[in-house]
Amino acid sequence: MTDAHALNPPLDPLAELRASTFFKDLPPEQITRLARAAHIRTYGPGELIAAENDPVRGFFLVLSGQVKLFKLSPDGREQTIYIFRPGEPFCLCSLFSACGFPANAAALAESRVLLIEGRAFETLARSEPQILFDLLHLLSGRLKEAMQLIEALSLKDIPARIAAFLLHEAAAKKREQVVSLPLSHRELAKIVGVTPEALSRALKRMKEAGLVEVSGREIRLLDPAGLARCAETGLPPELATLPKSSA
Repeated sequence: MTDAHALNPPLDPLAELRASTFFKDLPPEQITRLARAAHIRTYGPGELIAAENDPVRGFFLVLSGQVKLFKLSPDGREQTIYIFRPGEPFCLCSLFSACGFPANAAALAESRVLLIEGRAFETLARSEPQILFDLLHLLSGRLKEAMQLIEALSLKDIPARIAAFLLHEAAAKKREQVVSLPLSHRELAKIVGVTPEALSRALKRMKEAGLVEVSGREIRLLDPAGLARCAETGLPPELATLPKSSA
């Protein structure tokens, strides 16, 4: 069996750190020091990067591909918490503490991930405190998104969850009319906390309402204003025949 880590030659941590927008304000000598404590690995689709409660301490940065953060229930159900794309760091709460990884992290597609050892990053933060403010800014944004996810999963019906996700994706990619899903419908179902069958039914209702048009992984937003209303209050009563649970 071919080792996924051997499929591609190793990348140069120094070159990747220099190209990262997260480290763009660091002095060159600091980037060089970080590179000495960094390494890059390639993960195949579905391969686990870190498991929940693993004693991992470090700074993870997605270089290519996609990484999902997810939790598993005792009965094996999976809830995707976040999808990380190239240029995004992840699991920052494990950076300064080895108390255990907060969730599971796995590659959605073949992905290259850079890891900087926690002690090296802590040394950097002591000499370059600006990077701590950058981390706080990033964590504040993640906290806001986490609160929105909790609200959606606990209080909103299925079409509202989907509408919120589509509007978020359109804004992130600066494309107002078309969202090209970076993941399968099955993975999207895990993000919004429903079964794939419930997702398909909800998309059908949203299509009937004139909100979207679905073609494979491409979803055209026919009525962005209507989607925004749906994200807040759900579908109009005459179309809202789906239950609020995923059952």
